[in-house]
Amino acid sequence: MADTVMILPDMHCPCMKKGFIDFLKKIADAWSPTRIVHIGDLVDNCAYSFHQKPASLKDPLSERKEALGQIRAITKAFPKADMLIGNHDDLTQRQAVAVGLDPGVLRSFSDYWELPSGWTIHPRYDELEIDGVLYYHGDKGGGGVYAAANHAKAQFQSVVIGHFHGNAGVHYLANSNNRVFGMSVGCGVDGQRQAMEYGRKYVRKPILGCGIVTNGKQGYFEPWLLDSRS
Repeated sequence: MADTVMILPDMHCPCMKKGFIDFLKKIADAWSPTRIVHIGDLVDNCAYSFHQKPASLKDPLSERKEALGQIRAITKAFPKADMLIGNHDDLTQRQAVAVGLDPGVLRSFSDYWELPSGWTIHPRYDELEIDGVLYYHGDKGGGGVYAAANHAKAQFQSVVIGHFHGNAGVHYLANSNNRVFGMSVGCGVDGQRQAMEYGRKYVRKPILGCGIVTNGKQGYFEPWLLDSRS
């Protein structure tokens, strides 16, 4: 029996938009999903970023404390999920490699972020396949507004990705033998947070929402009907 999959987007805790979990719960109530997939970048890890940042964003302990509050609310609402590690989730591992440490000396992602046993963590760049649809974070290929469709075309398979906060929606491709889709699931971030300041210079802004896939054949983007500038 095929699943109804709900896809949670990039949240970048502690930078998740206030009220976003309530929105997600309403979508879950409407669709009654049988599987939950978090597409990656659950956390922002701004303090560990390789980019320049103001002193106020260089405190990993304060960032973690605030992020944990949001993560506990997410996992309470969705106690069982598959999570795909994104590029921001992986910053601690990347920093360990950059200074010559064996990443094995670090605590696991699940342990450090106090995730429940119902959350299954998939390593960065892994592809999770459910009912013939591939789910992965999206940071291993080209970008642009048609990134998801281009991934589907390259894979010859339906694909769901995150990573691109300003991309959202479903694009179908077909030939005489098959029809596939590429879906970008937007994000759940508060673009006014200081850690998200890097995106303010771009014309395209975050699109808040989540994804639904039914029977491995149909994809839907559920937008949060909210002014993204608020």
